[in-house]
Amino acid sequence: MDREILKNILRILTLTCDQAAQLMSQMQDKPLNRPERWALSSHLLICRLCRKYNRQLKLLRAITTRIADSRTYDDVVPPLLDPEQSKAFQDRLSKKIREILDSM
Repeated sequence: MDREILKNILRILTLTCDQAAQLMSQMQDKPLNRPERWALSSHLLICRLCRKYNRQLKLLRAITTRIADSRTYDDVVPPLLDPEQSKAFQDRLSKKIREILDSM
């Protein structure tokens, strides 16, 4: 058997959760190559925690995409707070996001 094929088979069978998480994150930005897809799919078949993490990543991506595509926060989430509470929450959230971005 070709040495490269054997390396790919070994990689599929020995993918760690950390490596799977890295591939799941990478998959959000660009398609995985065939050996990476096989390795991740195989790992997800046997690892419940990574399947849960993958679902959470997909949900987070869908939410952030929807927020980015909407005009206001209220277009995405129905108002649960009165207008004053909502404004205070949005201000705190904006401040926290700015702090995180500034620290990067």
